[in-house]
Amino acid sequence: MTSKQKKLLDSDLTVLNIGMNIFYEALRVQNVKVIQVDWKPGPVLDKLSEEILSKIM
Repeated sequence: MTSKQKKLLDSDLTVLNIGMNIFYEALRVQNVKVIQVDWKPGPVLDKLSEEILSKIM
């Protein structure tokens, strides 16, 4: 094992969770440092809606 690998494995873990809150909660109750990002994919729009939206944005 290299010194870089050992340093990485010996360092504190911080998890970045994107989306599902259940994963955040499961880590949090295990005292894992975790950052929750509340993110959801954008809606799927039909072509006309996309054109209208692109014109006003």
